[in-house]
Amino acid sequence: MTIALFSIVLEMRDVASFIKTLTCMLLTLVSCHVVAEKITFVTEDLPPLQIEQGELPPTGAAIDIVNWLIKDANLDATIVFYPWARSYEIALNKPNVVIFSMLRSPEREPLFHWIGQIYTVRSFFASLKTRNDIRIDSVEDAKQYAVGTIRHDLAESYLLENGFIPDDNLYVSTRYPVLWQMLFSGRTDIAFTNSVLWRYVIERTGLDPNKVQLIYQIPDISSSLYIAASLHTPMAIVEKLKASLKKLLASADYQTILAKWQLPAEKIDP
Repeated sequence: MTIALFSIVLEMRDVASFIKTLTCMLLTLVSCHVVAEKITFVTEDLPPLQIEQGELPPTGAAIDIVNWLIKDANLDATIVFYPWARSYEIALNKPNVVIFSMLRSPEREPLFHWIGQIYTVRSFFASLKTRNDIRIDSVEDAKQYAVGTIRHDLAESYLLENGFIPDDNLYVSTRYPVLWQMLFSGRTDIAFTNSVLWRYVIERTGLDPNKVQLIYQIPDISSSLYIAASLHTPMAIVEKLKASLKKLLASADYQTILAKWQLPAEKIDP
């Protein structure tokens, strides 16, 4: 009787051990499956943060940051460039998509899994230096002029919320080169831009940035650039990216990336 009972206890322990082992194996397989999923990072061509180079790999400060995260999080991922409106729509609706260099706002808050901040820019109205007739001391003053911005950019939402009217005093482009071509051609009076990117984009468009001036800093718009994932992206991937970004921001590598691209140093709390 004692021997039989001892045998049953051993069998029960074996069963419990087997179940525990099987559970661990299943969790490991699920984890591996999540990591193995193909992730697409989407953005727009926006030097010096992200620069599309045709057949060559993309480059830029934000590209270096994203590549660092991909490697640290051990993700199978690619970086794809589209006009901003398309990148935004893909990130809204597709699974396993991460979008980067995006401004954060209350309206966008519930639409994405926010991974973290990567840099800060300041928003400005810009005009040609020859336009001595333009006087702006407030956003309200800008309503008497034709203002250009990018479709689905936070600037578009901001201007609409402040009473600008499409095709009246608000003109929306899908790409930054078109935005600046419209300003230089006189189709718009003002371009909505930021403190870091405008000179690079104008030069790449084949225009002269020395003919442009920043005339008014927008006081009440979000200026922090973020990485965010679509709501259809597994939380395991989101958490891995959050952990990797926290690690990057706490390391010297982050400042090294900014210095490489001649961007002002910035301290972001991990």
